[in-house]
Amino acid sequence: MIQLSICLPTRNRQKYCIETIRGLAASDATNFEVIVGDNSDDGSILSDYFINELKDSRFRLIGPEETVLAMVDNWERLVGEAKGRWLSVIGDDDHIDPRLVQLLKYYERTYPEVEAVSWARMSFNWPDNRPEPALSVVPVAHDTYVAVKSIVQDRLYRWSEGSKRPAVGFGIYHAAVRKSVMERIKRKYGGRYFEHPVVDYESSCKIIREAKVLVHCQRPFSVLGACNASNSAGTKSRETMMKRVDTFKAETRGKVDMDDPVFPFPISDPGASICSSVASTTYWFCRTYGIDLTGFPENFARAAMDELGGTVVEEDYNLKKAFFERGFDAWEGGKWREHFKPQPFWGNRSHNELCGVLKDYLYIREDVPPSETPADFYRFGEAMIMPVENVTSGARVFAR
Repeated sequence: MIQLSICLPTRNRQKYCIETIRGLAASDATNFEVIVGDNSDDGSILSDYFINELKDSRFRLIGPEETVLAMVDNWERLVGEAKGRWLSVIGDDDHIDPRLVQLLKYYERTYPEVEAVSWARMSFNWPDNRPEPALSVVPVAHDTYVAVKSIVQDRLYRWSEGSKRPAVGFGIYHAAVRKSVMERIKRKYGGRYFEHPVVDYESSCKIIREAKVLVHCQRPFSVLGACNASNSAGTKSRETMMKRVDTFKAETRGKVDMDDPVFPFPISDPGASICSSVASTTYWFCRTYGIDLTGFPENFARAAMDELGGTVVEEDYNLKKAFFERGFDAWEGGKWREHFKPQPFWGNRSHNELCGVLKDYLYIREDVPPSETPADFYRFGEAMIMPVENVTSGARVFAR
């Protein structure tokens, strides 16, 4: 029986996707499947790799359609094809440990009503995405927590923490959800698993509303990779970011408009950031499905200030500040403008130079570990964290 379906959407990043597949294929487990949704302009590259090199029955390839799919539609078709009891989506430049199945089985025994599981993630820049000194990240804790749904919902729907990005984690992206929950979502939300172009956060909105029990593991089971062609890499260059936004908007035409007149913080603005795109997504979801938004405007103002506080280049700070000011001036007639009071910019700086342990995270200089791919880095990082077998057996100590 297939316990876990790993969905791997990809578009025009075949060389990274192949490395990701190789990392997953190295597992000797047989209770998982990988479904690759190729949305590339040239479908022959991955097709030839599957036919001539991979030859692994655990992997399935769904090729490109006649026209390019929006990312949300590529995710949609992958989930529809999944056969596993649990589902997870990762990027084509990421990695996930198939031994996650052991964790899911352990949680099902311990918490019979669990329907969504999250975990900590390692972070890794591919060698071609290191324009300046940066750090890879390995979470080193390993405890388990059962989330209080009302608190998690408050964090995402109303941004109660006031941070630049809600600390939620639960969803289908670099997390796992029961297939039965996704089918409930499809029945309840317009006959689709996903609706919004910012599909990862939209899925979080739905899953934390619908899943009965949410369980989080502090031990990492996946790696968030960032290659030179990734969206996260695009944020390092304003020009690259705007080109990718234009492409994103063109490919999602006819979907939910990210330049939302009701929430006037458009992603096409040069000062837009991940903070505002996530806020636009959660705000759309709550408006659409009648969820209480009390406190959201004030908390989003705090989040915008937090975003500015972490901006290390003055030009970026000025662009973002002007963007938020225009948005708050226009939003509901300036009703929430007084809550946006950012601190002045306090100098160009870098926060990527020091390495070591801080608050359960190990920060490692990227030129130190001999890792070329996220799968390599995961194996490197495992030497410093609790073994999978200890976590999934309930043990909380290292064996001799």
